[in-house]
Amino acid sequence: MTKLQDLEKRVSKLEEELNALKNTNKHISETPNTTRSTRKAKKNKKLSNKPTPVTKPATKKRKVNEYFKMMLEAKKEGKSSFVYKGNTYKGTKHDKLGMVYKKA
Repeated sequence: MTKLQDLEKRVSKLEEELNALKNTNKHISETPNTTRSTRKAKKNKKLSNKPTPVTKPATKKRKVNEYFKMMLEAKKEGKSSFVYKGNTYKGTKHDKLGMVYKKA
């Protein structure tokens, strides 16, 4: 019996502590959090002091390889195979890529 009474006392104490914590949390959440706003201000100051990065001039695109031209045409038309320099390339369907061509 004493163990049961001790447990009941502990439960009642814990319930009181829980209620007290709930009341203090309401009070804290109502007040604005000043530490977050000051942290953001500090971060913004750090970012503003960094020098702006130098941008590289735009580079010209290279011409597309002859094989790739033929492959892309075959892919657009949905052909199962195409011939390039005497070699035939057969295609297999792919979920994400559409068609994938391999040397036959």
